[in-house]
Amino acid sequence: MRIVKILGWIGGCLVLLLIAGGLALYFGGAPAVVWALEHPVSNAIGRQITVGKLTLKWGAPSQIVAEDVHVANASWGSEPDMFTAKRLEVDLFIRSLIFGPAHVPAVSVESGRLLIETSDKGEGNWKMALKSTAPQKRGQSPDLEKVTVKDSVFVYRNGETKAQSEIGVAQLQLDEKDPTAPLAVAADGTFQRQKLHIDGRFGALNELRDTTKPYPIKVNLALGDIQTTADGSIGEPMDFAGVDVKLQLKGKNLDKLGDALGVPLPEFPDFRGTTELVGGNGRWELKAIALALGKSDLEGGIAFDTTPKVPTLRANLSSKFVDLADFQGLYGAKPANSSTPKKPADPSGRVLPDTKIAIGKLPGLNADVTFDSTRIKAPGDLPIERVSLGLKLQDGTMTVQPLRFHVAQGDVDLNLSFTPFTQSGPPHLKGAIDVRHVDLHQLLRNSGSKMLTKTAGVIGGFIKLDTAGTSTREFLAAMNGDAGFFMENGQISDLLQQLAPIDVLGALGVYVTGDKPIPINCFVSRFDIKSGVATATTLLLDTPDTNISGTGNINFASETIYLSLVPRNKRLTAVSLRTPVEVKGTFSKPEFSIQAGGLAARLGAAIGLGIAFPPAALLPLIDIGLGENNACSAAYAAQKPPDDKTAKGNTPKVNPSGGDDAPSAGSSSPPKK
Repeated sequence: MRIVKILGWIGGCLVLLLIAGGLALYFGGAPAVVWALEHPVSNAIGRQITVGKLTLKWGAPSQIVAEDVHVANASWGSEPDMFTAKRLEVDLFIRSLIFGPAHVPAVSVESGRLLIETSDKGEGNWKMALKSTAPQKRGQSPDLEKVTVKDSVFVYRNGETKAQSEIGVAQLQLDEKDPTAPLAVAADGTFQRQKLHIDGRFGALNELRDTTKPYPIKVNLALGDIQTTADGSIGEPMDFAGVDVKLQLKGKNLDKLGDALGVPLPEFPDFRGTTELVGGNGRWELKAIALALGKSDLEGGIAFDTTPKVPTLRANLSSKFVDLADFQGLYGAKPANSSTPKKPADPSGRVLPDTKIAIGKLPGLNADVTFDSTRIKAPGDLPIERVSLGLKLQDGTMTVQPLRFHVAQGDVDLNLSFTPFTQSGPPHLKGAIDVRHVDLHQLLRNSGSKMLTKTAGVIGGFIKLDTAGTSTREFLAAMNGDAGFFMENGQISDLLQQLAPIDVLGALGVYVTGDKPIPINCFVSRFDIKSGVATATTLLLDTPDTNISGTGNINFASETIYLSLVPRNKRLTAVSLRTPVEVKGTFSKPEFSIQAGGLAARLGAAIGLGIAFPPAALLPLIDIGLGENNACSAAYAAQKPPDDKTAKGNTPKVNPSGGDDAPSAGSSSPPKK
């Protein structure tokens, strides 16, 4: 938007009003001025002007005071009036209006409201008749010494996109008594209801009229918790073109700035940085960006074009160092290195974040963003490196394709598509995550735990999901899809003790002794996900002494767990008494229960019991790079189930209440409390 040009056109109409008022004042006094404004002047500009009361004082300068002023809007406008003011006072030298340049010592507006808007076809309501009266060049600028605005509002509305911005002005003062002295501007108010303060120094009026060199500006701006300094020049101030300004910025609550600018952002840590803003006529570029966000850094450039119906943004960004703790706000948690107050804990005890995504702003922007980083710091010093991101926002749909990074000799790929508006319901999210050949020993070697550093194996998996919602909690509660995880040729010790009590592990036949890790031949899990309930279709753990199979589900909607784990001996020893274990409760407080009843009856049949590995569960493991001759195939695929009825199918049914006719714990429905 050419805001300076627009205000120039409005100023030109004001000059016309002043000329008419001056002549009417000279020839007929206040009644003649009111008549001139409401009839010939209104006809000339094509907008009806009404004035409740007008007072005139003849002199050098002369003074015009108008009360209850209204200037009608365009016929297609969203409101009846384009401009209103409780009180408008103008001091002027009548002779200068005729012979130029216009000399206006003071203009004061009290309780004013200016609405600038476009129609759904892009037509501007400021385009009145006789717009040629507005200053078109820098040399035509009026000699304006002082402007005061109190308790007023400026509104801009885009009729094509329906976006609206609002600036509230509690106090604004522009003061220049000497045309050769710098122009001082101070203002307090709000922008999109956030506190705004402006303190600036502009070039002298003589410099504004000098077309041979750019017009200098220096402005300090505070919006909410963000401070910005702009220092540079504008080549064509009347068109707001030829801008070349260096920016320094720092602060916190970057997400609130995003709300004000119409760009959806999660919560980020405190930031500081520099960049250079160049461009004009709706086409802008942020060059040489150097931004520190918490402990992370960001470099690159951003180009922004506001001339299309839907603005476009292109960004090519990179980073030398990224601390992932700074970006926890992406999934609703509080970022590290942030000075904003910590959010209170959820009184319900739920652990999944319920931070809403600012979905309503996505359709107002088309974007193409690339990002690359070489050095990553992850929680627990996980060895993550070489991150690359491709993000597109087109016609309201956001696509991430891909988010890719290398970790512990393996790779992780994430692809997703997010549509904020659908005809049938809430925002829609589809995604796929692939984890390939991650070395568990390398992943945990910097964990700080001696036991964890001895953990080893190759892990991988996949997630395919389709869901809807406006927060992480809603997405997980409504998701449908398929997920799998595997580990082969590994060993694990201290990690198991963190997941389950030692007596529970002993009941399953997994004995953790000192610093001796437990060998894991294979662990495979696969879950069918429906309406937020992930039901185990395959849950198998193979160690040298024990096979453990599991059934049950994880309910993300209620944040509850119900799993039944059944151990089977590979051979009978003095310490090989195995006992089923139930895991149930909430995400925040899981509970373990050892089911000792009926152990003697089960023991004989359990010795040497093989587990038939479902062929369908093997296929995704082969697809993600394990190959056909993997440890999981060796552990399960060659075995055949005995004739015992408890081995038919995948696993025997487990009844939470102890009966023989209850539904399987692997049911897709949530467990009964």
